[in-house]
Amino acid sequence: MIQAPLEVYRIDMKYIRNLHNIDDRVLSVSPQIGKDERPFLGVLVICNEHKYCVPLSKPKEKHEKMRDKIDFKKIV
Repeated sequence: MIQAPLEVYRIDMKYIRNLHNIDDRVLSVSPQIGKDERPFLGVLVICNEHKYCVPLSKPKEKHEKMRDKIDFKKIV
């Protein structure tokens, strides 16, 4: 298996907020002081030469009973 190098990206928060205004499922950052620089941790997915950052989030109660699907994957 070939292991790709770990890369870190900084995403413009104005871009994230604009995406959030169009689709509320896009996670946005808190406007609280000091929290607008908080980084997102996610997986980079490349589809048709476009790069998408899929953020990781902490588990919620509803996730405990969910099974892995095409759009959901538990990471232990």
